[in-house]
Amino acid sequence: MILDVRVDELIPHPIEAVWGALTDAASISGWLMTTAGFRPEVGAAFRMKTRNLSADGWVRAEVLELDPPRRMVWSWSIADGFAPTSVTFELEPEGDGTRLTLMHTGEIDSDIGARLVDGWPGRVELLRRSLD
Repeated sequence: MILDVRVDELIPHPIEAVWGALTDAASISGWLMTTAGFRPEVGAAFRMKTRNLSADGWVRAEVLELDPPRRMVWSWSIADGFAPTSVTFELEPEGDGTRLTLMHTGEIDSDIGARLVDGWPGRVELLRRSLD
């Protein structure tokens, strides 16, 4: 399937706080998945522990783009032999808060794609709650 997830959320916190939650390994482990090896640096490869997105229990990712505090892009791979998808986080100040636009796109297994379509809004909500 062609994955085309877009979650647009106004988070009532300054852009620096939201950026910090998106780029800190301990924070990512709290709102998304336990992560190993994440660094906010282009080329940094890392893994995230999952229960239901890959056969071996790991999502493999890499930071492809970084433009603090506005944009970060990850590659996202569920298993060897599958082309990676792309996760983009874009931040824009809006009033006293931050507009977060998350996009996850690419070709992916339809069962896993359906889980991602259903799962990303809840993960963004957990991100918002982690900042409250």
